[in-house]
This record gives sequence, C-alpha cells and structure tokens, in this order.
Amino acid sequence: MIKLVILDVDGVMTDGAKYYDRDGKVVLKLFCDKDWTAIKRFRAIGIPVVFITGDPYNEMILKNRNLPVVVNRGEGFHRDKVNFLGDVLQEYNCTAEEVVYLGDDLFDYAIMDAVGYPYCVSNAPRTLLEISTVLQCEGGENAVMYLFESLEDANLIPKVPFSEVMTKIYELDLKEKF
Repeated sequence: MIKLVILDVDGVMTDGAKYYDRDGKVVLKLFCDKDWTAIKRFRAIGIPVVFITGDPYNEMILKNRNLPVVVNRGEGFHRDKVNFLGDVLQEYNCTAEEVVYLGDDLFDYAIMDAVGYPYCVSNAPRTLLEISTVLQCEGGENAVMYLFESLEDANLIPKVPFSEVMTKIYELDLKEKF
C-alpha cells in the first residue's frame, strides 16, 4: 500500500512552460485545478503529498496551499532530488518501497529509480518512460488526477466513501491561503 506521494511541479502540474518578464524573472505558470483537488483527495484518505522542485517560484504557491515543499535550489547549489529522499522518508515514517513519485524530466530519474512506484507523464523523455508507469496524459493535463485514479484502480490506495472524502476535502480547502 502507498504511504506517501512525492510530486515534481514543472512539467507535471504545469505543461512546463514558463512566462518571463524582461529581466528574466518567471511571472506566470499555468496549473490545473483538478490536480489541486487530487492532492486534497490523497490527503483526505490519509496519504501525505510532498513536493520536490528545483524552481523557487513554486514555493510560495505550495505554501499558500498548506503543502510541504522541498526547494532544490539555493545560493550555489542544485542537488539531485534523490539526495532529499532519506530525510523525507524519515519525516513521513515510510520506506522508499511505499512511495510514489511522479516526474517528467531527467532531473527526476534518480529519485524515480529509488522509489517503489515511479510514474511519469506521457511526454516525458524515453529514459523515464522505460523505468516508470506512464500516465495517459501530458504534463499540465491533470496528471495528479490521473495518478490518483490509476493508484485507486490498482488498489494501491484505499477506497474511501465519496461523502467522507468530500467532507475532508472541504476542510483542507479552508486551510488554503489565496
């Protein structure tokens, strides 16, 4: 059974496009609302969701939604995402074999190779397609929703009555800051 979901952001929850201002600062990304609901669905059935992203732009978006995020970039460093896995596993008291990771790019390869359930979007590079379960959508096309339904269909996550899930989703929704 799955105990933790780890997600990449760009190219998974977005189509990977970034819109820049004249100074080269990212000013806009498009997210799919059904993915935010799918994240709440995971949380409503007791499965935490954590993000590992290389773009600090995503940090405030995730924090405003009351979601844990590891930003893999700082002054003078950018480490492989797998380097954060041990700390995340310890924090959520699970093993790598109990973790789903959803990614889309070569930066996700090592962590995908280290977890029990690697998933990727259909427009990921062939290297990722070869080591993971491929969702029937591209990045930015409700990938997290497809992930939830895929795991539910495979009986890897519990099936909780709809009314119970919706009650918890509404509670989680109230905790978000917009």
